Amino acid sequence: MGFRWLMLAVALSACQMGGGAGPDAATDIAPPNAIIGPTVEVTRLDAPPAAAAAPAPSAALVPMPKPEPIAGRKIPDQIACEKRGGSFVAFGASGLMTCQTPTRDSGKQCKRESDCDGVCLARSRTCAPVKPLLGCNAVLQNDGRRVDLCID
Repeated sequence: MGFRWLMLAVALSACQMGGGAGPDAATDIAPPNAIIGPTVEVTRLDAPPAAAAAPAPSAALVPMPKPEPIAGRKIPDQIACEKRGGSFVAFGASGLMTCQTPTRDSGKQCKRESDCDGVCLARSRTCAPVKPLLGCNAVLQNDGRRVDLCID
């Protein structure tokens, strides 16, 4: 067993030294850390070349103007909303649109939600002026309990 290890060690050391497999065997082996291939172009990082233009700002960093609505163009949902006397409004961070319509009993005194066409506002104990009532509001439920209702 010792002889096999010795032969393996000799064979490996021959590989490390260049082998000995013919007259050009030594020229096939590159020195350690040698760069093989075309010449590498070196660019200095400390100063940009004088002819280089400043890079254009990224599109993600340039504020884009909001598109203007096309005058006179309305989507079918908006047309239907306005026919019911409502307003087509954006709500929440997403900017989604919804139809907000006036209630029949805006400002009427209430003790619970069922007293109103929309919701009963807890602080004033009056019916809300519009439905849906967007944002966070304290309202009275059908059993008269006060809860915070958030629609956004």
